[in-house]
Amino acid sequence: MLAKSNERVAPNRVAAPLIQIGKDVIELITSGMYVSPITIFREYVQNSADALDAARAQNVLAPGQGRVSIALDHTKRTITVRDNGTGIPVGKAPSILLAIGASPKRGSEARGFRGIGRLSGLAYCRELQFRTKAFGENDITSIRWDCRALRALLIERNSQDLQALIEAVVTVDIEQSDDSSDHFFEVTMRDVSRHRYDILLNEKMIAEYLSQVAPVPFHPSFSFAPEIERHISDCGANITAVDLYIDDQQIFRPYRNEIGLPASDKSLRVQGIELLDFRDVDGGLAAVGWIGHHEYVRSIPSSLNIRGIRGRIGNVQIGDFDLFQDCYKEPRFNGWSIGELHIVDRRILPNARRDNLELNHHHYNLLAQMGPLAASISTKCRTSSVSRNAVIGIQNAIEGARRVLDGKPTIDAGLASSSMASLARVRLRLKGVGDETKRQGLQSEITKLEGELRAIDYNTPTRIVAFDEVIALVSKLVTNRDQAKKLKEALQNITA
Repeated sequence: MLAKSNERVAPNRVAAPLIQIGKDVIELITSGMYVSPITIFREYVQNSADALDAARAQNVLAPGQGRVSIALDHTKRTITVRDNGTGIPVGKAPSILLAIGASPKRGSEARGFRGIGRLSGLAYCRELQFRTKAFGENDITSIRWDCRALRALLIERNSQDLQALIEAVVTVDIEQSDDSSDHFFEVTMRDVSRHRYDILLNEKMIAEYLSQVAPVPFHPSFSFAPEIERHISDCGANITAVDLYIDDQQIFRPYRNEIGLPASDKSLRVQGIELLDFRDVDGGLAAVGWIGHHEYVRSIPSSLNIRGIRGRIGNVQIGDFDLFQDCYKEPRFNGWSIGELHIVDRRILPNARRDNLELNHHHYNLLAQMGPLAASISTKCRTSSVSRNAVIGIQNAIEGARRVLDGKPTIDAGLASSSMASLARVRLRLKGVGDETKRQGLQSEITKLEGELRAIDYNTPTRIVAFDEVIALVSKLVTNRDQAKKLKEALQNITA
């Protein structure tokens, strides 16, 4: 019998199955998470930066203090990342460091908040060890992951759950320290696996990568840094930088006032900066940043590590140089750009891999405001290209006229007439020269050369007129295109 429409029918109740978190989660958040092994350095340096911020907030470190050191041992194939931040109290360390996807940082101002970054090294070494000590304690917590055993258990076909897997491969020890004032967090990767270029033990590649993505300071030779930092900090963005060293070499962001171009005697010069700020959907601040203006001669070589407008959250780079490339109608012009955008709207989040931003309307609002900026940069690129080509054409015509005049007192009348025609044509291109001073200088030189060419006595009864000069006059004076075309064809037939 069917129930009436106004009667309630109790739904069938089925017992919920036991919820199980499988061991494959470990693989998903380690080797399955990151595109390149080198990203592990970003994760560990980011965590160190948060620890240093916390230490300064708790007066464990004075403002401006704090250091992150990366030591590479090629013989033992070992990587050690150490900071002198807060450390973790011995009573909390095991529960915090063995948690998966549960970070106490979520909802705070910290850079990391998903609780998986510290595990990124599991896929790339034989043993991963965390050692930490909090200020005022004498106990050092040591947690070791046997990564070889972990990989062996992951490929077994049993249904071992995540907790059982961790218990099988992790060892927790407590060490004693005589210095209660010491505080640190240390990550050590032993027997590091080999990759192309041995990237995980390649100091040069690691330094280039971290100079772009890590929250490190501008180089002292970048004179625009104080103005940029003042603007960004005044707007409330976190631009706190860490002193990061790789085997005692300090790492700086790659921006400089002048950078030599590869395989060239020329250089790229940042001539000035433009400060930026964008609003969120509620009228508050969404992002703040800067762009560096240069001569816009060409696309910036990727080897300089500065091309594109870079996105940063907590002063850590998100993605690569192409994060905002889709804002350009012609994406190639992003490669001509230099700058950074620090995102302060906490509703605009990095994705789990930190190679892009999560898609939501707050993100789209920012991209919409980036559009006019991208259009402005594109216009500068095109204008610079037109100006550069105009200058080259004008200078070629001027050099040709000078060569003709160098033949005095005997000058071929046809060559002189051809030079006059070339100067007449390039005079029309002067309006395309963007630099006013350069434009006036070229115009003055053209006028001077035209006067010298007109003053020549060729000692011939009839002036010889170059064919291209006649064609140029036809194009200039005959406004009807069909008639101009017919006249040019007729003249070509006469001279054939």
